[in-house]
Amino acid sequence: MMKQSAEEEIPYLGDLVSLYQHIKARPPLNKDFDIREIDPEVLKAYDYVAKPFRHSFYCITLFLQGDITLNTGFWKSNLNKPALYFKTPCQVVSWTKPQRWLKEYFIVFTENFILKYKTLADIIFELPFFQLEKAIPFEIEPDEVEMLTALYQQVLTEYRSDHSDKFDLIASYTQMLLIHVRRMYNKYVQADKELAAHVHQRDHTLVEDFRKLIREHILSGEMAGRNSTVKYFANRLSTHPNHLNAVVKRQVNKTAITFIHEQIVHESKSLLSQTKLSVKEIAFRLGFYDSSHFNNFFKKQTQTTPVLFRKKSNL
Repeated sequence: MMKQSAEEEIPYLGDLVSLYQHIKARPPLNKDFDIREIDPEVLKAYDYVAKPFRHSFYCITLFLQGDITLNTGFWKSNLNKPALYFKTPCQVVSWTKPQRWLKEYFIVFTENFILKYKTLADIIFELPFFQLEKAIPFEIEPDEVEMLTALYQQVLTEYRSDHSDKFDLIASYTQMLLIHVRRMYNKYVQADKELAAHVHQRDHTLVEDFRKLIREHILSGEMAGRNSTVKYFANRLSTHPNHLNAVVKRQVNKTAITFIHEQIVHESKSLLSQTKLSVKEIAFRLGFYDSSHFNNFFKKQTQTTPVLFRKKSNL
């Protein structure tokens, strides 16, 4: 029997039910949102190791006491002081929590949940700590612990209620929590110059890997249909489309789809000016279903047609 690779052994958890099965915990009350309080007075036997997994959700954890070895993305941390840490879509995550006196709160929700609440979605897609390379733990001050604990308690109380509109209020509380956390996070990053430099380098590397992958697809004729979308390239780069778009925008001041289109236009111009391939043949090479689709795309991007561009370049 062929031995599985390390990548194949890491499961991808696409919903909260799968998450709780993986960590051997009771199922959530809601398929898209859950909040839990880990209290040593309630869970006296809370003692487990979570093996590495990828996931499709967002999680904000307020760690209060205990001793945790946490692996998030490329960061490994040992927490024994009050701290916040985050899990973001597509990360590889694992942890060891061997202390029965562990105490923490965590909120976990899917993208389906945030898309139901536009204001919540808007803030999450822009928040720096929900970008893969920045999703790391950081310690917080006693007054911050008190304020955040109160917010988690409000969410927990509402979650356990029978109100038909409880998730509207939960979304508001969660947004308030995220705004407070953003302030704390920004303060933390400013104080850690090494982290800031490392994050910048990771952003640069991601954009260059994105550029390289687009070029490889163009040259191999694999740009047809869904292979030219931001979602497709984000999946190939093991990141989230929103994260990829945010990094590209931050690095080169363009959207990810504009970046893709620019690479296609660059190749189009090269083929039009340096080869005798017909417009139809070029369109096919670049993944367009027909020459009219390519003509429309090229004119939209360059304000001229492929034929006119070729004539002008050959003068």
